[in-house]
Amino acid sequence: MILVAASIILSGAAANGPQQVIELARAKIVDCGQMAEEILANNDGRLLSIRPHDDRCTIVVLVTKEGERPRKVIFRVPQAAPTEEE
Repeated sequence: MILVAASIILSGAAANGPQQVIELARAKIVDCGQMAEEILANNDGRLLSIRPHDDRCTIVVLVTKEGERPRKVIFRVPQAAPTEEE
């Protein structure tokens, strides 16, 4: 993610002022922490990974149910939208 932000900054530095470039980079980064907390609160599971993308978060959780084997569940959550389960 740092490389993406760096490439945005470097590509736009000549055309725009530094403040505009920083604001553009911040707009591209999606905060997945809150989404992951909500998913973990609604599912009895353990967080395996969080992958931020430009427009969504991919959150992988190991869900355990009594008497069953744990299973990996992948949530693809659009920015500012309800949780989807795959």
